[in-house]
Amino acid sequence: MNCKRLIKDSLDHFHILASEEELAKLARFIEELARWNRTVNLVGIKSIDLICAELLADAFFLYTSIVDGRRVIDLGSGSGIVGIPFAILNRSLEICSVDSNLKKIQFQRHIRRSIGIHNFMPIRGRVEVIDSLRGDRLVAKAYGTSEAILAAADRHLLEGGLVYIVKGRAENEISRRGYSIERSLDYTLPGITKGYRLLVYKKIS
Repeated sequence: MNCKRLIKDSLDHFHILASEEELAKLARFIEELARWNRTVNLVGIKSIDLICAELLADAFFLYTSIVDGRRVIDLGSGSGIVGIPFAILNRSLEICSVDSNLKKIQFQRHIRRSIGIHNFMPIRGRVEVIDSLRGDRLVAKAYGTSEAILAAADRHLLEGGLVYIVKGRAENEISRRGYSIERSLDYTLPGITKGYRLLVYKKIS
C-alpha cells in the first residue's frame, strides 16, 4: 500500500479531517523521514508501513487529545514525528520542537523548509537551559521518566497548562508538587499489539 493511502486510513480511523494539501505534506514528511533514516538514525523503525502504523498513528491519537491548545512544546522531539503532523494539521498551533541532537534538528529544519510549515519551530538545546517557551501544552513521548518530564515542564509550561506523557501500560501516575493528574488512559493502535498509557497532568502552581 502506498504511503498516502496508509496515512489516509490512519486519519480516517481517528476521525481527523485533512485536506489534499495536508495529506500530501504528511506523505512527503514520511517519505523524507524514511529516506534520511537510511543514513541518519532518526527512528528505530525502518519500514514506511510500520512508521505509519505505529509512530504516525500514535501522533494522530495524541493530536485528537490536544484540545484548545495554542503553543505546544514537543519535548525530546527526535525526528519530529509528533510535532510535524500537529503543525501540518492545524496551522493555528505553534509547535516548539525541542531536541539536543543536531542531526535530528537538521532534519526537522529541512522538513520545515521543504514543505513550508512556518508554525513549526525546531529548537536545538537542552530543555534545562534554553529560554522559557511559555507553552500551554507539552508532549513527551521518549524523554525519560514522568518525574523528569514534569521537572522539565516547570520552566516552560504556563499555569493551567497540560502535560501529555506517553508510556507503556505498566507506567503508573506519580505525585509531584505543582501538578494534578487529570487523566490516565490505556490505548492501542490499529494493527499494533503493543499497549500504551497516556498520562495527562495539569500544572496548578
